[in-house]
Amino acid sequence: MTHEPWLERAEVHALDALDGEERSQFEAHLAAGCPLCEARLREAREALALLGRSLPPVAPPPEIKARLLARIAEEPARRPRPGAAARDAPRRARLWWGGWAAAAAVILVLGLALSRTREDLRSLQEQMVALRRQAEGQRGLVRLLADPQARIVTLAGLPPSPHAVARLFWNPTSRTGLLLGGGLPPTPADKAYELWAIAGQEPVPAGVFTVGPDGRAVFSIAALPGAKAFDKFAVTLEPAAGVPQPTGPMHLLGSL
Repeated sequence: MTHEPWLERAEVHALDALDGEERSQFEAHLAAGCPLCEARLREAREALALLGRSLPPVAPPPEIKARLLARIAEEPARRPRPGAAARDAPRRARLWWGGWAAAAAVILVLGLALSRTREDLRSLQEQMVALRRQAEGQRGLVRLLADPQARIVTLAGLPPSPHAVARLFWNPTSRTGLLLGGGLPPTPADKAYELWAIAGQEPVPAGVFTVGPDGRAVFSIAALPGAKAFDKFAVTLEPAAGVPQPTGPMHLLGSL
């Protein structure tokens, strides 16, 4: 299983938006010691602080400010005369409720501003993840293309994803590769796409990856066993942890 889901939880945790079991699992993951997630959490919190400082200040509506100033001006500047407390009690109650209503309005305005900030941060998170995937793909592609042994395999979409397509940059010497795909349906929460390297009729698991709303996939293939000569590659939809043999529908297939 890739580490990307933990990294995405780190960015959501920076917003204090993880709840229930997800929060407990992530905090346990951090407590076990994960430098990658700690670094991502720190980066996200720093981005949050920078975004907060970059946003323009939100002023309460003018009518609320005027009402608060008027309430303050109405307050007596000196201690009440003996016997005046009972007569002033209704007026003080009205002032108290009026001040409470004004404060509630200010809190509402600030809450709306915070909500917009969180939406902006989520958008920035998605952009950061997309940029990291793009940079990872570009670096891997450069390394592969620089090797004269590299081969390019085209994987075509099958009936579950007829419009999907992928390019697999495969190095038969190092037995590593990079998959770049598009047009795949977003991965369900409890599923993952699994890549298979096929030697004759024998599929060998090559790792799992997820796909976001944009339908794009960037996946680096770790070194595969050296005893088999692979001539085909396929992608199926499987349980999130991956399986030793294909069980789900095949979405992509291509040959060397």
